[in-house]
Amino acid sequence: MNDLLMVIDMQNDFVTKKGALYFEKAEFVKPAVLDIVRDRISKDYTIIFTKDWHDKDDLEFKRFPPHCVKNTYGSELFDDLKETIKDYENSIFILKRRFSAFFGTNLDEILKKLSPFKIEICGVDTNICVMYTVEELKNRDYDVLVYEDATGTYDEKLHLFAIDQMKNVLGARVEKWR
Repeated sequence: MNDLLMVIDMQNDFVTKKGALYFEKAEFVKPAVLDIVRDRISKDYTIIFTKDWHDKDDLEFKRFPPHCVKNTYGSELFDDLKETIKDYENSIFILKRRFSAFFGTNLDEILKKLSPFKIEICGVDTNICVMYTVEELKNRDYDVLVYEDATGTYDEKLHLFAIDQMKNVLGARVEKWR
């Protein structure tokens, strides 16, 4: 295995208009993520999808409105993405309770087994789950490429801050998909 793609939290509660934490820039992120996923499927990449996955009484809801509660519509991938990957066998799902996809999951073991040369990143929110997952990947010395135009968050200043941090502090490569 050479490379893999990680798609961070492209769930209804973040990227659909009725979602609990929806933000308008998601409308620009969704088509870019779909393009990347379709391209990587055509190249038979392994694709890891992270999903925020909370209990109804999760402590995180003291800081953020309830979102991505287990087995609800809000916790599902948005419809076009869900349809795109429905029969794709090289999909792996990481159900996470916190910002980093490593916290309380088996992602570390999966990556050790796959031993990727490069990990490509897209998804939401740039300054939260994307950045904290990239931070953990870089601490494990993975080569990370973040697609700037296939990430987004609710505040453009925070998006730009996170992109800068991932590039200039963490050492991730940052490129545009389109």
